[in-house]
This record gives sequence, C-alpha cells and structure tokens, in this order.
Amino acid sequence: MSNDTPASTGMASKAVDWTLATVAAIGSFILMLKLGAFHATPPESLDGAWQAALQFAWLHDLQVGRDIVFPHGPYGAFYAQLYHPDLVGLWYAIRLSHAVVLAVALVWTLRVVAGPGLGWRVLACGLALLAAAALVPGPDGIWMLASFLLIGLAVDDRRAPPLLIVLLVAAIALATLAKFSFLVMGVTALIAWTAAAAFRRDPMALLAIPLYVAAIVLLWIGAGQELSGFADWVRVSFEVGSGYAAAMSLTSNRYDLAVYGALVVLLLLGVWVGFRTQSALAVKAIVVLGWLALFMFVAKAGFVRHDGHAVFPFEMAVAAAALVVAHGLPPHRGTGQLFALQALALVGAVGWLAVAHTRLTPSEHTIDRQIASRVVHAPALLLGIANDLLSQQGKAAHYRDYADKSRALLGGPHPRIASAASVDVYSYMIAPPILAGLPYHPRPVIQSYQSYMPALADRDVKEVRRTGAEVYVLQVGSIDNRPPLADGGHLWPEFLSLYNPVDQVPLGLVIERRAEPLTLETRKLVDGKNRYNSWIELPAPAPGTILQVKGGIRPTLLGRAFGLAFKPPQLTITLRRADGSEQIHRLVPGQLGAGFPVSPLMTTPQEVRALFEGEAAGAPVTAFRINAGRLQQAFWGSAFPLTVTEIHRPGQG
Repeated sequence: MSNDTPASTGMASKAVDWTLATVAAIGSFILMLKLGAFHATPPESLDGAWQAALQFAWLHDLQVGRDIVFPHGPYGAFYAQLYHPDLVGLWYAIRLSHAVVLAVALVWTLRVVAGPGLGWRVLACGLALLAAAALVPGPDGIWMLASFLLIGLAVDDRRAPPLLIVLLVAAIALATLAKFSFLVMGVTALIAWTAAAAFRRDPMALLAIPLYVAAIVLLWIGAGQELSGFADWVRVSFEVGSGYAAAMSLTSNRYDLAVYGALVVLLLLGVWVGFRTQSALAVKAIVVLGWLALFMFVAKAGFVRHDGHAVFPFEMAVAAAALVVAHGLPPHRGTGQLFALQALALVGAVGWLAVAHTRLTPSEHTIDRQIASRVVHAPALLLGIANDLLSQQGKAAHYRDYADKSRALLGGPHPRIASAASVDVYSYMIAPPILAGLPYHPRPVIQSYQSYMPALADRDVKEVRRTGAEVYVLQVGSIDNRPPLADGGHLWPEFLSLYNPVDQVPLGLVIERRAEPLTLETRKLVDGKNRYNSWIELPAPAPGTILQVKGGIRPTLLGRAFGLAFKPPQLTITLRRADGSEQIHRLVPGQLGAGFPVSPLMTTPQEVRALFEGEAAGAPVTAFRINAGRLQQAFWGSAFPLTVTEIHRPGQG
C-alpha cells in the first residue's frame, strides 16, 4: 500500500515539471549562444566593414540617422561578432543576457500556451528545444524570435504571466535598436498582442506599449544617442528600406518560396482556428493579420537576397509551427486532422530548413553538425569568457591581426594617410582605417552600395562637399553585378572637383582634398525620354572625361504594391565596349536616379589615377541599353527620362 498523499504526489510532479523546464531553458540558452568561432569577417569584406563602422560609431558617440546612415541601430554594434577590445565586455554582457532572456521566454511561452498536464508541458519543452536548435545557422533568428513569441501569446485566451510579457518586451526593444526591420516586426507583434489582451481585460494590455517605449528610451540614451535623434533614425531607415527590395532584387529559389508559402497558409489556418474561446472577430482578424505581417517581413528579409539569408524564413517557420503545435496541445475534439496538419508543417519546416541551408551555404557544416558542435563546445566557450576578458587572447588577438592587415592594405599606412586629419574609403571597404586606428571620418551613407535612393545620394553629396574627409582611398567596384561604378556613382563628380590624386596603395587610389574646388566642365549628350531595349550611342570619352548617366525610372502602382509585399522584377543594363563585346549588369533604378559613370569602365587604381590626370582611362563604352520585358514594364513603366552628361576637369577633355 502506497503512503503517497495527493499533496506529495503533486509536489513531486511539480518538481519534475520545473526540473524539465530548467533543463529545456539551459539547452535553449546553449543553442542560442553566438559565442562560437569568432566569426571575425576580414576587414576587406562587406560585412566586416559595417561591423567595424558601427563599433566605431558606438565608441565615438556618432548619432545613427544623423552622422551615419545604416539600417542597423546603435546596438547593431553587437549584432555580429566583435572586433574592438574595448567593447568585448559589453558585447558579452549583451549577448549572454539576451540569450538568457530568450531561452527563458521561449520555454515559458510554449509551456503557457500548451494545455495543462505534465505530459503536455514536457512536450512543450521539447518543442522549445527544437525551435532553439533551428536558430543555430543564421544570426538574425534570435532577434526575430521575441516578436513571434509575443504574438503567439495573443492566440491564447488566457492571461499571460506579467513577467513573461516584460521579458519579451525588453527583448523586442533591444532587437528594435539592433536593426530597423526588427522595429517593424516588434511594433506589429505589440499591437496584435495588446489588442487581444485588451479584449480579455488583461491589465498588461495597458502597460506593454509604455514598457516598450520606456525600454527604447533607456537603451537609446544608454547607447550615447540623443533622444531627439530617434525620429531621424526611423525616418532615414524608412528611406533605406523603401529602396531595399529593388536594390537587392535578386532571384530567389522558387521552391523555397512555394514551400514557405504553403507553410504560412497552414500555420495561419491553425492560428485562426486555435483561439480556445469565442474571441471577437475583430481581435482574431488583428492577430491573424499580425502573424501574416510577421511572415511577410521575414520573407522579405530572407528571400530578397540570394545568399544564406533565405534560411531566416524557415528558422522562423519552425518557431511559429512550434507555437501553433504547442497551442493545440491537447488536440480538441474535432480538431485532430487540423492538428496533424500543423505537426506536418513543423516537420516540413525543419526538413526544408536543413535542405535550404545545405544548398545555400554548401561550404558550411550541416545544421546537425553545427548543433552538435554548439552543445559540445558550450562549456569551454562559457569557461573561456573570463580568459577572453582578462587576457590579450581571443577577440583582442583577432583585433591586432586585423589591424595589421588593415595597415598593409593602406600601404603601411601611406605617409599621406597617416598624416591626414580625417580618412574615408569609397565604396564599401571602410574597415581598414578604423582597424588601423586612423581618424575615420564617414560620409553619411557609410557604404556606397546602400546609397540607392536619390535622397540618400544627395545627402552624401552635400556632406562630402561640406565636410568630406581630408583623404579618401578610392576602391572601385560594385556588389551584386551592378555596373562597375554604380555604387556611390553620384560621388565621382565630387571627387574630380574636390580632390587630387596622391599615390596608390593595395586598397586603392589615395586622393587628398584640394584647397579650393575645381569648377567642372559639363556638356549634355543625351536629354529626353527613353524607352527600354533601345540602344543609346555614346562617343568615346576624351581623356580625363566621364560620361555620367542619370534617369528617372519609377515603379508603377502595381510595382509599388508588389514591392511592399515582396520585390519587383529586376532590370538590367547592357554595355557595349569598343571591341564590340557586351556585358550585362543589374540596374538599380535608384542608382540610375542618383547618377553614375557609364563610361569609361574603370576597375583599377591606375585607371582612376589616369582619369584625374587627364589621360585615357579604362575601357570606353560605345553604347548602352536598359533592358526590360513586358513583365518588367508592368512594374516599372514603359518610358523614362534619361540624360548622359560629359564631365571633366577644366583644361582636360
């Protein structure tokens, strides 16, 4: 005969319950840690450049949205792995606390939405570990997760624990100031949850948004930002975001899109049916639309580009499916088939995440190996934090290595660079002067590939004219198969007017600011309406001359609507060289609106120096055309204004 009483049995069950929850939270924490190999992207890379620039901005109290223009906020300095030794301690503090909060919130949320009973809570803990494991491959998922967890609570008609809401709001606030797109996601989730909580008369409905605002204010000021500058950052980020889809308009895998779309439909159906009581139709609509908006934001973040970004949608599909499945525990009478579909969606999301990751990043380890490595090496990584903070190993050693590489790229640095009061780099390899400890003086759009809107380009031009760096290093080249001088192409007339060549270093051509600007001589060669697929003949540019093309391609109403949901079809430009050969490049309409040199094609420092010195430079382009089929014209119109202007220094050409 057993001596167990109901009270002792309940206590034992509760102890087991909390033990499993703790183990799940610890496991989720380990899986969410981004402390692995220092992922220190080299200084001559695109990502390494903006990471270094954002850390420089943090250390020197530069104001985001005013002094620098980038879609990341001030906490973007801690978004990826760190270079600067002075920030290592803060980086660890933010990364570790963020992972702890998310791990606790993930397990807690899934246990809250699951049905009562130890068995269902155990299953919820397993779902939490699965969702955390899905976040291992990409860097963005952990920043998106809090928004999905909060809107997941909106489906549950029971009141959520206030502390859980506080944790999620704090995580969303930090993500907001790490990257602008997370602000849009976070606000969407907050609105949806607040609407649902207000309907069920949850007191936290009145507090969630004020808590979010308070957290934003504290974090913003804590980052050394002026409170009045927050609106500037939001406004400028909208400018950057408005051109992002067209600028990054690359071809995504159609199977990824189809699978993701099918997963979203299944999950939204589960969300709609998943309300346990008869919630108001308006509340259900707000919550479901909020879910749809989050899925769309993630799709744009992932599928607009062609590289490993496309794993993000499937990472979040796993998290969302885990939420929907947990909410369906235990399956109610008559919902067995729907629950089976949601479980199938979860399995499909996990499987396709593995498939997509292997296809998109074949050089990396498979997800299962990454997860195993994360678990095996977690103790050593955590124990090594103190050593990394107190010694000159780890991140500090990496920083020294990159500083040496940066000085080499800058010629030692070159005496003229070393003596300059301010230094900048065109177009995107901006890390070397920062890592070399030189007085980096950024133009507003710190990497020229993002000045793809005329307003952003105009801002750069004004600042370069007014307070441009004393010394520039011109490193020609564009990303994503754009024309060679399209990224930041609007700055070339300014360089010719304001700067003189000095010397070459491995990174590019060194130019120094003139005491007085030159008045450039210009002559329009083409000025009028142009249609797609028609050749525009160009004269061979005289020595020391560039031919600057500028046009006004604007999206149609259909193009604007489609751009909000996804991305418009890309345009291309064909350049015909003097030898009759042709090359095709992607054309970003915003860059055409700002203007860029279409001829000659310059790819080396020697060719750029020849341009400044009034000599023949690069390969002349004898004709070009802008290509668009009927489908593209439905999104971009059939005709557009276009000018081609001959520009050279006085006495040249």
